[in-house]
Amino acid sequence: MRRFTFPLHCEHGGLTFCSDNRGMRRRLPKALWAVAVLLALNAVLLLATPASALTRGLEDLFFGPKLVRAEVILQDAAGVHDLRIDRGRIRHVANSSLTLLERDGTVVSIPVSPTAEVLLNGRRVFLGSLRRGMIATTVREGDAAAYTVHVIQRR
Repeated sequence: MRRFTFPLHCEHGGLTFCSDNRGMRRRLPKALWAVAVLLALNAVLLLATPASALTRGLEDLFFGPKLVRAEVILQDAAGVHDLRIDRGRIRHVANSSLTLLERDGTVVSIPVSPTAEVLLNGRRVFLGSLRRGMIATTVREGDAAAYTVHVIQRR
């Protein structure tokens, strides 16, 4: 039977088995490598997604809407930084301070730097444009004046 199909093998390379065609021998390993690389990339992305979801979950847990206050210690090339984060409903706005009623009932007065970044719903505003009842989150280093104030309007 080999003799009968031999002329077909020579004229029609596409009808032969992979091992009978030199071009197919070269293409098959490349295709397998491509599939292997795609599977490996898929596995890496599959493992990376839950890790980033976990990080996002922790961020939401610690710095989400349930936050009352936090102290975060960071270290970089400049040294150790003691950051204090307060969140609460604005009770009073003065020229250089905010008085907040925190979720646990604590009333705290926070000095605000004249150069502080004050954002209301993501837009930069002056400290004086904030009103009683808005929800504010302040960030300051130690007992220094707050350098960031993020505010959302009460719903």
